[in-house]
Amino acid sequence: MWKIQVLRKKDFPSNDFFKHLLKGTEYYQRRHFERAIEEWNVANKLHFTEPINLEKTEGRIFCGSVFKEIPFLFFLYAIYSNMATGIAVVKTKEISKKLMFKGGLLISAATTRREERIGNFIVKRSNISPEILEQLVIEAKQTGERLGKFLVKKGFISVKTLRELLTLQIEEIVSDIFFWQKGQFYFFETPINEEIITNYTPIKIALTAAQRGFNFTRFRKQIPNNKVIFRLSPYVEKEREEILKKLDANEQFIFSLIDGVRNIDQLINFSGSDEVSVINALYRLSSMGLIRKTKEVGEYQDKEFMDISTTLNTLVDIFNLIVSNLFYEIGLKGKEIIGKARQGLKSEYRKIFVDVSLEDPDKLDINAVRKNIAFYFPSPQHRFIFIDAFHDLYINILDELKKFLGLGLAKETISEIEKMRKNIERFDIDISLKERLLRILDEIVKKY
Repeated sequence: MWKIQVLRKKDFPSNDFFKHLLKGTEYYQRRHFERAIEEWNVANKLHFTEPINLEKTEGRIFCGSVFKEIPFLFFLYAIYSNMATGIAVVKTKEISKKLMFKGGLLISAATTRREERIGNFIVKRSNISPEILEQLVIEAKQTGERLGKFLVKKGFISVKTLRELLTLQIEEIVSDIFFWQKGQFYFFETPINEEIITNYTPIKIALTAAQRGFNFTRFRKQIPNNKVIFRLSPYVEKEREEILKKLDANEQFIFSLIDGVRNIDQLINFSGSDEVSVINALYRLSSMGLIRKTKEVGEYQDKEFMDISTTLNTLVDIFNLIVSNLFYEIGLKGKEIIGKARQGLKSEYRKIFVDVSLEDPDKLDINAVRKNIAFYFPSPQHRFIFIDAFHDLYINILDELKKFLGLGLAKETISEIEKMRKNIERFDIDISLKERLLRILDEIVKKY
């Protein structure tokens, strides 16, 4: 008779790693999947590798416990930390599930739960109807083959599709277990000949389960209006640079704007992106455990956005002044000059004006400029490069204007710019932006 080792809480260290595992489990069971992701991500970064002491009887591990005593994730870690190979059985009164491990990694799973049978996944992901599948199940049993392999043999699905379906099935089987608060589980060390479908560590299993639960539909319900506010997870600040490398430009920009004060509408306005793009970025950042929704829903004055918007409007006003004089004097030839001025910009400055209608100022969309800032210069330290880009654009146009009209007529434009410069002193914008703006205007006035 094999003697089972009953695992208890005291068998696991009371350290931050297991505290995060436990906290993540509690969030998961309350269906706060994004918070579970956050906790489990932190645990993953702690890199705790100390094995849990599992006794051996006649050279084999035989251990188990109940959900009330330890979380399922603790149990998985005990197997993983000992790099054990064998079978775990997880049971409630109605359901029994079997998990296969090789070297501590989950490689396969089976279930008595009807909804988690492979046939259901095949019907959902293929053109096989339930009626046809029922007949194929009978035929597979007659040959003694597993259903999936039988379908591959008959040409109904590919090997690749079968593996994808089996992976989905394993994830569904295990994702359900994380909800359980009653029942028991045990593990018996034994050689495994099962085909390896997955190679999941406990944290990988947990994160996959939480990310499955945190789908876009659920996320959208959490933000019924665009007044919802997000803030950064308290765990991300130390790894900000590494995190940014994993994000695309739009996500980097949205991530840099989240400060626990801006709501979704303000993020949309600041980024110049459409609502769908911003919400998709927020969903991905949430699903990575990088941000969390606050309990506040409100709207605050976004001073940085107002500063940038005021500066942008001023720069566009100066641009319109220059090109209106240009068009007045030389007509449509002015479009050619603006085109040359655009092409003469440094490559990084040209990015500010991608898809911006400079040659037709009446159609110039400030939001398009703002969108380019967000896409090409997502980091805060590069955000104000647009001021230098406009400066170079002015210089290029004025140089061409001087060639065509002579110094005298160019001077008239400069005189008007000087008047605008004096008016800028009254603008209520951040002093650093004001100084940069005044500096480039001073350079223009002195040059001409």
